[in-house]
Amino acid sequence: MKRLILIISILLLVACSSNKIPEGFDENELNDKAESIVMLLNDENYSDVYDMFREDIKLLVTLEQIEQVLTTKYEQVGEFEKINQIVITDTKDPNTSEIFAVVIVVSEHSDGNATYTLSFDEDLEIVGFYIK
Repeated sequence: MKRLILIISILLLVACSSNKIPEGFDENELNDKAESIVMLLNDENYSDVYDMFREDIKLLVTLEQIEQVLTTKYEQVGEFEKINQIVITDTKDPNTSEIFAVVIVVSEHSDGNATYTLSFDEDLEIVGFYIK
């Protein structure tokens, strides 16, 4: 029974980890953009990253809110060490049918890991941001 659960878990992980680069996006550009954002955030250049948010998203979240969330997270996970993994997929806005690229970046820190989920429009403006 344990073996069956292990096999099913592995299959689910493989199925969920397939990269699907949305049409109109370039994988290298997405990787570079996501890496630079993670580095800017870890260097506490929050306003530089906030400037990359699309204008309609800036109406929903303030720079101060971003700073507060990141400061709390970095207190938990410690100092940035390296990026371990980048996965790219896509999503579709249910209201507008706009396709976004979603880049998930897992980074290693001195006291734990951080997982960034960054969503980009075709102009590589940030339309979604989450850190876990």
